[in-house]
Amino acid sequence: MLNVECLMPAKLKKAMVLAAGYGTRLKPLTDRLPKPLVPVAGKPMIEYALDKLRAYGIEEVIINVSHLKDQLTAYLSAFNDLSVKISEEAEPLETGGGLKQALPFLGHEPFFTINSDIIWLDEQEGALERLARHWDDTKMDVLLLAQSKAKAVGHDRGEDHLFIKRDNTIEWNDREAPYIIAGIGILHPRILLNAPAGKFTVKILWHQALKQNRLACLPHHGQWFQTGTIKDIQSAEKHLSRPGGSPQPEPGQAAGLQSEPQKT
Repeated sequence: MLNVECLMPAKLKKAMVLAAGYGTRLKPLTDRLPKPLVPVAGKPMIEYALDKLRAYGIEEVIINVSHLKDQLTAYLSAFNDLSVKISEEAEPLETGGGLKQALPFLGHEPFFTINSDIIWLDEQEGALERLARHWDDTKMDVLLLAQSKAKAVGHDRGEDHLFIKRDNTIEWNDREAPYIIAGIGILHPRILLNAPAGKFTVKILWHQALKQNRLACLPHHGQWFQTGTIKDIQSAEKHLSRPGGSPQPEPGQAAGLQSEPQKT
């Protein structure tokens, strides 16, 4: 278990929401809608992250756009209570390339990164507040929120185990392990300075930070959902409709979801 002397940081001022992907696994819905606008329980999936950032008190949100970008940009322009900056990509640059492209907007201080296809519910202290509280600029370039795999709804099999280890995870709990990467975290922009141009995955940056012992993880306290496929959305809506979840239509009603799309 990682033990850290947490330096109480000033409140994080910026966040980047990654929203430029094609949403291939959500076809045919994403033939007409950008993935972040596909409804989950009656509202666009990206709105869950924006609601959390608004509640946190974030000053500025950077959002990358590409596929069907005009629709997403028009939707974001209606948010009068959030300062939103748009980072345009001629074609999706993947997670790492999108961050690198947005570097001029990100400044010189640590910022939140959030995938637009996740939803999370907090127990007591919020995930964003906990991440900010545990951030230690002297020891970290990356701090990733982790979720107990057994409690994750809609998770892709991947190489999360390469990044989430007992010795770099704050509050590691054997009963909750193994963990997955939750798609929420804090990144310091200095890690992007020497990153390659063009399309690449953010995992390149994570590997770099891990080798330098500057990547840490923090388990989430609460429910977590990924909404990257129609099946994932149906599962999330089913859980969210239970007592304690968000009020919403019947599962699948909002988006007209009927079957899982072909994965490509």
